[in-house]
Formats: sequence, C-alpha cells, structure tokens
Amino acid sequence: MTKKYLLLWLLFGCFWRVYAQPSPEKGKWSIEGDVFFGNILKPDDLVREILRRGLVHTYDLKVGYTDLQPSTYTSGYNYPRLGLGVSMLDCSDVKMWKEPSLGDIYALYLFFDRTLYRSKRFQFGYTLSSGPAYNTDTYDQEKAPTKIFSSSPVMIYIGYGMSLKYRLSDRLAIGANAEVKHYSNGRTGIMNKGINMAGGSLSMQYSFSPAESEYPPFVASPFKRYFYYHLMAGGGVQTYLEDLEVYWRTGPSESGLFKEKLYSKYFVSADAMYRFSSFYGCGMGVDLFYIPHTTSFRKMDEIFLGEDAAGLKYNSWSIGTAFNQELYYNQFSLTASLGYYLYRELGARKDESPLYQRFGLRYYLPKVNNLFAGFAIKAHEFSKAEYFEFSVGKKF
Repeated sequence: MTKKYLLLWLLFGCFWRVYAQPSPEKGKWSIEGDVFFGNILKPDDLVREILRRGLVHTYDLKVGYTDLQPSTYTSGYNYPRLGLGVSMLDCSDVKMWKEPSLGDIYALYLFFDRTLYRSKRFQFGYTLSSGPAYNTDTYDQEKAPTKIFSSSPVMIYIGYGMSLKYRLSDRLAIGANAEVKHYSNGRTGIMNKGINMAGGSLSMQYSFSPAESEYPPFVASPFKRYFYYHLMAGGGVQTYLEDLEVYWRTGPSESGLFKEKLYSKYFVSADAMYRFSSFYGCGMGVDLFYIPHTTSFRKMDEIFLGEDAAGLKYNSWSIGTAFNQELYYNQFSLTASLGYYLYRELGARKDESPLYQRFGLRYYLPKVNNLFAGFAIKAHEFSKAEYFEFSVGKKF
C-alpha cells in the first residue's frame, strides 16, 4: 500500500460514524476527496537557484457537516460546510539542485466551505482551511543543506481556494478548484523560506443524505450595534536570523555546527471595537511588545557596522497601534490586524518595516464570562513571518 492511501485509513473511523447518523432535517454529513496539482512559487534568487522544478501534488480527504437549522449565521453564510480534513503533500516530483527530493508534509486541518451561489446543479464558493502539519524531511546542515524551506518538522498549513461544483445526483457532486497553499514553521527554525504553491484541484463529494432542493430562508435576528472592548495577553517563540549571520562572520563553534536557539516574546493588547452586524466588527487597538533578548541584534550590528553601531539603541519594549477586524461565525472569529510601530528600537534591523500584520482565529467562551483563546501569525511586509502568537483574553 502506498503512503497516499494511508489517508483513507486515517478517516475510516470518522466515515463509519458519520454514516450511522442520518438526520437530514437537522443537517447533513459529507465526505470529499481532492487531488491538487500545483507548482511551488519561487519568491527570491536563492529559491530560484536551489529549486529546479517545483511540481507538487496533494491528496486530501475531508469530513464535512452542513447545519440546516435556520439561524443568523447558518443562513447568513448560505449554509456553509464545516469540517475536518487530512492531506499529504507529495513532493516526489520536485527537483532540487543537490537533494533528490523535498520529502512529504502531512496536515490535519479545519475547513470552512462557503457557497456564494447555488442552483439546482451548480454551486460556486470559497474554502478556507488551516491546521498543524508535519514535515518528514527537513533542513540539515550536513545531510540536507539545500532544504531551506523548513528546519523544523512541525509547521502550520493555510489554504484558500475558489470552487465550482456540479451535482451529478442528489448525493454525488464533482468539482474543480483554483487554490493557493502555504506551509511555514513560523520562524521556530531559522531555515524557513516556507512553501508557497498555486494550482488547481479536482474533487468528488458524497453526501450521506440527499441534497436539499431548497435551503431554509434567511433568518435575520434583531441586532443592535454596540461598542465592545478586548484586553488580552500572550506570547510565542522564534529563532533569530541574526544568530546565523554572526555565526557565519565569526567562524564555526567548537562542534563546527550552528545551533539554533529559541527566544521568547510577549505582548499585551487592548482595543475598542464597534460591532456593525452579527458578522463583522472593527476598531483600533494598542499593542505593547516585550522581547527579553536583544543581544543578538547588538552583536550583528557591531560586526557589520563596526564603529557606526556605537550610537544605535536597543530596547526590549516596543509599542504599536493597530486597526483590528473580526469576522464572526457563532463563537468563532477570524481576526486580522494592520499595525504600525510608534516606538521600536532594535538597532539597525532592516528586514522589518514599521508596519506589522496579524492573522488569526479566536474562540469565545460566553459561559465563562466572555473569556477567549486565540492563535495568530504575526508578520511584516505581509510575507515575513515573525512568530506564532498564542493568547488569552476577555471581552467587555
């Protein structure tokens, strides 16, 4: 049995349980198989030099559920399909400068499949997906020095796609999708070019109950706009590219190999938001960041700038202001922030602009006094990940 068919066994138990729960009046379960054909993008000269051919495939299996109970969120989002998926990124056709292959990456993710247009036979929409991933073959200084896409086995997968589906029968539909996918370790390892790919996929979906000819009508619950506030704190870890730069300039250590080190980061944030509807809120906030370790930045500046580094300032504290947005579905919200540093003194760092971004997911606990837990990726220039943020907070 080839490794791509192992996905069938991973979800077999879920499929069996799903099949035993026919309740079309409340909702419907489905399974879907996707085959993606794409190409790894080459964002810079180093990747273009190392990556000769970037042809990849992914094999996905998804278990989805569509809630047919009319509510503000289900009918407002046109009865979306939510569920769990597993995938295998097959890189056996990738050709690199020295390495024979790029290995494979397995992912377990949640997905949100929203239909924008639905007719008797056709439906058109988009899918968002994200979850943890595992890389089977990572960067190694001695054995795999050109595998610069990731130096840690644990990664994060993010996917976005537009889909067109055609219903063959009440239970069976086929589809064609345009997709972009991203894998990154969030700088938990220094070698983290990440894998970005674009392409298309073919899919087949089977519903365990007949498709609804007519979905329940839109239900608009009474809504009153209001202000609300967040107070949250959190942190994460990352490696510093500056450590590698210093290593290259000062010579190898006693062992001859560079050793990565993880550094902690922390933040406290507060914002004032305005809820325009059941689905959307936005507002402004203030972020206070704390970086305990700044020695690496100082060392790199002293090596590269010499005497010119004498007047540079280094401060563990920085402050920024951000425009924050939330898109809601029941107790979940998709978050996005665009921030600007009002104060940040970390020497001559030139790889970061004064703008920063956050993209994440938040879950509210209304029965626990509106506490919430969140996860986000903090980045610069919309492309350079800084670190993964984990947070807890309270909504007022």
